Amino acid sequence: MKNKVAIIGSHGLYANYGGWDQLVINLVENQDRKFDYLVFNSQDSNKDFKIPDGTKVIFMPLKASGIQGIFYDYISILISFFKADIFLLLGAQGMPMVYLLNFFFKKKIIVNSGGVEWEREKFSDLAKWYLKLCFDLCFKFANHVIIDNDIYQKYIPINSNVSYSVIPYGGTIDSSLIVSKKMINKYPFLKNNFFLSISRSIEDNKLNEICNAFQNLNEHLVLISNFSNSNYGKKVLLKYSNAPNITLIDGLYIKPELDLIRRRCICYIHTHTTCGTAPSLVEMIICNKPIISFDVPQNRNTLENFGKYFSCFNSLADLLKSTTNYSNFLVNKDVLKKYQWKQIVKSYENLF
Repeated sequence: MKNKVAIIGSHGLYANYGGWDQLVINLVENQDRKFDYLVFNSQDSNKDFKIPDGTKVIFMPLKASGIQGIFYDYISILISFFKADIFLLLGAQGMPMVYLLNFFFKKKIIVNSGGVEWEREKFSDLAKWYLKLCFDLCFKFANHVIIDNDIYQKYIPINSNVSYSVIPYGGTIDSSLIVSKKMINKYPFLKNNFFLSISRSIEDNKLNEICNAFQNLNEHLVLISNFSNSNYGKKVLLKYSNAPNITLIDGLYIKPELDLIRRRCICYIHTHTTCGTAPSLVEMIICNKPIISFDVPQNRNTLENFGKYFSCFNSLADLLKSTTNYSNFLVNKDVLKKYQWKQIVKSYENLF
């Protein structure tokens, strides 16, 4: 009989959110599946899909993010203790519940600890304390911890005896679309040169700053984000929606179209300041486009120091004014090897 793996903490199977959701898809669709999977889908996830063989999906009446996300994880964990042998927690915020229940039901606990969430600007002091506590708990009571970027090793508690692995997220690019009349009608900027940036609408992704940097440039910026999902994003959308050289796209989840835009940009600008291995950055590495990135250690680690870096948005503006050839900002193709989903899925399965 196959062991059943409960996947807890993502938005769910075929959700369109980030690296965890893409990981779930790749795990359950893996052709060499050795496990059965139990997946929890959040209230706002897609419900119109065929469930792959060997997978059970439980639809939850809660959202996976925000304050509801804690209850979403706790209830998923409680259900899983009666239905699964192995837990894969995507994020550590459910660790207090795991710690309590594992006194009575011994399960194999594998945790992808996520990023250093307690450093994000959007969280209150209480939320930051809780997130740091959960991170430390997974290095005390899990069987194995996964971090997605080598830089996060410095946050591992010194006295931890829990084994850990560094496993990044993967990426794929859909090349099925061309710049057709239909696509140009929908995205007129495809006719001309443009810079691209993609990120969630949270303060530490610096959406306001990159738009402000482009306001006085003769270059065109296409910024794709889930603007409507946060007050911060809504303010950016309102402030820059009429800027003549800035195109803001609110929530594009049609992958062939998103990847067409990726493939057509002249250069990608990565503004994440606190993420680990950002899926949006991985996709651009696979896309083989020049990359300019905010200069923090985790971005350098993801890019293996290829590309070009900026430390403030004034220097980004100066760089764009003085540069005409971006080919020197390409990432070596050998870097692609560590972001292949097949290899990443195998690394996870070896832990199960």
